[in-house]
Amino acid sequence: MNRIYLLLRTQIINYFSLNEMKQSKNKKEMIIIVGLSLAMLLIFFCIYNVLTAQALARMGEQDLIPAYMVAVSSFATLILTMLRSNGILFGSRDMDMLLALPVKLHELISSKFLFMYLLNFIFSFLFMVSGGIVWIMHTPWDILQFALYFISIFFVPFIPMCLASFIGLLVVLASSHFKNRNIFSLIFSFAALGLIGYISYLGMHSGNNIEDLGAMLASQVTGLYPLSKLFLKHTVFPASVGLGIFIAISAFVFVLFIRLVSVKYDTLNALASTSSKYTAGGGAGIKKQSQFAALYKKEFGRFFNSYMAVLNTGLGVIMLSLFSICLLIMPLDRLGQYVGIEDMNGFLSTYAPILIAAMLSLSCPAASSISLEGKNIWILQSAPVSVRQILNSKLAVNLTLHGFAYLLAVASIMVRLKMNLFQNVSVLLIPIAYSVFTAVFGIALNKKYPNYAWGNEMIVVKQSLPVIVTNMVCMTTVALPVLLHWLLPVSIISLAWIIAVIIFIAAIIMYQRTCRATFI
Repeated sequence: MNRIYLLLRTQIINYFSLNEMKQSKNKKEMIIIVGLSLAMLLIFFCIYNVLTAQALARMGEQDLIPAYMVAVSSFATLILTMLRSNGILFGSRDMDMLLALPVKLHELISSKFLFMYLLNFIFSFLFMVSGGIVWIMHTPWDILQFALYFISIFFVPFIPMCLASFIGLLVVLASSHFKNRNIFSLIFSFAALGLIGYISYLGMHSGNNIEDLGAMLASQVTGLYPLSKLFLKHTVFPASVGLGIFIAISAFVFVLFIRLVSVKYDTLNALASTSSKYTAGGGAGIKKQSQFAALYKKEFGRFFNSYMAVLNTGLGVIMLSLFSICLLIMPLDRLGQYVGIEDMNGFLSTYAPILIAAMLSLSCPAASSISLEGKNIWILQSAPVSVRQILNSKLAVNLTLHGFAYLLAVASIMVRLKMNLFQNVSVLLIPIAYSVFTAVFGIALNKKYPNYAWGNEMIVVKQSLPVIVTNMVCMTTVALPVLLHWLLPVSIISLAWIIAVIIFIAAIIMYQRTCRATFI
């Protein structure tokens, strides 16, 4: 157990770059930024959960609160673990060093799985505690049931994590048989995400024909995550027994998964770490290119060769592209039924610029592009190119990805929707301002807070300071017009224009200041 703790402690220090943060010249500034980001995230989750739980209580369905919190937090854990399991549990670059240590294989796997557990537990804890407080306030006192509910918080992430890791394992095994392993890994991963989303959609809409409100909500919640049914009151056994069964099942699945994976872990990790089972034949001739073109091609190739980068930073672009395709081929009324919106034409005519901007803001490869250079940063530092050219090549990759999804979205919206001239111009220009701001703000932060001493791409792609702050700030700018529209008697498009102009000017200023640097 002591060795598992030491391995876990080392992973936490390396993953969050705690030593680098302590030794940084901007230590206080980094602590303030991280603290504000975490505080904003904490407040958002707590407010959302409390409002949702209070809504259920006002409908007289307070008994559904525990099941709802478990279902939503488990589904989120499943998705989040799928996005990171093949970078932490499988395919980690530090495995050669760790396997040489005098530790048992199951201890190594347990430490990595517990590390993923801690990342997901924080989310589940925030989700279930805030909702659980509202539930206790509207439920007759039952000390045993309350105690088991809060104990179950520690067990909720286990099953969705095991399921997501198993799916990641299948992706590793399936993609290892293809020449372009990264491409097929992405295809299989997005196919798995789409399948899970479709199954959850069918489960949540399975009770729409039930007339009783409580039975309908219970059917939808348990359809999202069937094991949440154990948190509901039953006629066969009391709710406390269901909570106990849930805890036992979760612990059993966790132990079983660790034991099964330990059998062939070294082989599975080797499959996840190798770039391909095949080697490319033949050599290409050397072509003369401009400095920008060479840097752009290098950056573009590295992005698509990184499974983690595409899966995490390209998700918004892919979601926007899929939505645009659905908008082109599906009737508006049917698409509205799927997403729960009656007047799809009116909704998109008003919110299309915000929707496109939100999806583009989710994809910011520039926020980790400098850190991904890693120990090879000296190549760029010694190359006869200016800082402006290096930054431009990285920004160009980000804007190219945005441009593909943006053009597809704008084309589909203008073809299918009936909008006036002002709405058409808004759809064209507002997302551009958000796209430019997202890319420039991300690379400016990464230029100021780089991390070259990483051992796993996931550290800089998903959990680094520039990525977290960029996502938080960009989504705040997206949500700001909506929030102001609720508070002020001003149209949401007008507010979106004001915010877009402000952030576009801010992006120009940040770009000029960042390019003045003489050293990358």
